[in-house]
This record gives sequence, structure tokens and C-alpha cells, in this order.
Amino acid sequence: MAAHKSALRLYVTSDLASDTGVVLDKGQAHYAGNVMRRQAGDPVILFNGRDGEWLCDFQEIRKQHALVHVRELLRPQKQEPDIILLFAPLKKIQTSLVIQKATELGAVRLCPVQTVRTNADRIREDKMYLQAIEAAEQCERLSVPEISDISRLEKALDELDADRPLVFCDERFAGGGNLQVLETLKSAGKWSLLVGPEGGFSEEEKTMIRARDNTHAISLGPRILRAETAVIAGLSLLQATVGDWSGDNVTSE
Repeated sequence: MAAHKSALRLYVTSDLASDTGVVLDKGQAHYAGNVMRRQAGDPVILFNGRDGEWLCDFQEIRKQHALVHVRELLRPQKQEPDIILLFAPLKKIQTSLVIQKATELGAVRLCPVQTVRTNADRIREDKMYLQAIEAAEQCERLSVPEISDISRLEKALDELDADRPLVFCDERFAGGGNLQVLETLKSAGKWSLLVGPEGGFSEEEKTMIRARDNTHAISLGPRILRAETAVIAGLSLLQATVGDWSGDNVTSE
């Protein structure tokens, strides 16, 4: 069993079950055979976000595909805390960091939003999804977050369920008691987190955000954080109080 600790870990869309076969695509075959130098007989770990995590073996690795034999369930699928991240895209490197860290921190859906001060290159949701897959593979997460199409902030807020609390990271909020505020939201069962762009939200946007029912403003401390740091801080607070860091919201499916 110790051999699986050094195995590649790959996300697939195929169903996974004991003693079945899976075909990996050309990109994964190239990565396994040419980049990581894996051969037939070497172990590989697969997950698909539905069936848990499985220990498998490479049967053959070719240029166009690789064949994998599924052997043993390592971890059953677990229901993750239902946390949606709404964020204003940043410059290319910073946006990549947001996708990576939000995936590591367990957000189930990432929603890029267009704000008055959004300063970003053209958004490619397909590239964001590939970055999320890579992050999930590396951090041993059992699922990959959904990536939504970019939309105006007003539209994104309108589309949130009314009973989903919106945790608003307000960089100028002078209030305290973040933990107490978040503790009161624990029973909601689903949450959303809103982080603004470089330069923050406009006053008009802040008014609109606060006017939404079930919005709860929090502070991220006495210092003004970079937008990508605010994402990490906000998600960490949520996971520590209502999510799977708290130990209260993790169940097997």
C-alpha cells in the first residue's frame, strides 16, 4: 500500500469502480509517460468528484492515450461545505493564484464578477478550470470547483439564492466580531463570499451589496490586503467557522 504515496494523482470524468478500466486522454498520457516517466505497472490515483479516490495501475501508456486499471477505493466521496466565491478578476498571475488557493481552500464554485474597478485581461474560464483541476490534483481534494462565466456584479448577486448568506469582505469596515457574525451563519448550510478588485468597491457598489437581504459584512483586519490575499483570508475564516476546518460540516455521501 505504501507505493500509492508516490503515485500520480489525476482528475478524470469517467466513472470509477473496482476492477474497471479507464482511458486517459492524450494530454494526460503525455504528462504521465513523457513528463513524469511512468510506465505500465506503475500506480496512479484517480478521482472524478463523484466516486471517491481510487488506487489504479497503468496498463499501457501510448502517445494518444493511456489505459488504467481501477483497483481499490482509497477514500469515499465526501460532501464538501457549499461555499461559493465571488471575486473580481485581477491580472493574469494574481487571478491564477486566486483560482489555485480557492480550490485548495475548498470553494465549490468560483464566480468571476465584473465591477467598476475590475482590472483584468480577457477572462478565459476554460483556462481557469484547467488551473482548478491542477490545484485539486495537487492538494488531494476529491472534487474540482465549478467555474462560472464572468458576469456583472449586480447579476451575480441577483442569481444567489435568497437563503444563501453573502459574506461581504469590506476593506473599510470598522466593525468587529467576525467570528461571532460567522458563527450565527453556521446553520444556513450554504454560503457565499464576496471579495472586491484592486482599489475596492465603489461607494455605489457597496450600497447595492449591503442592500441585499442576508448580506453580512466582515472586516479582514486593520491592514488593507491585496485582493488575492483577501480571498485567502476570507475563505480561511469561513472554513474555520462554518466549513470543514470546524469539523462540523463534513459527511460521507
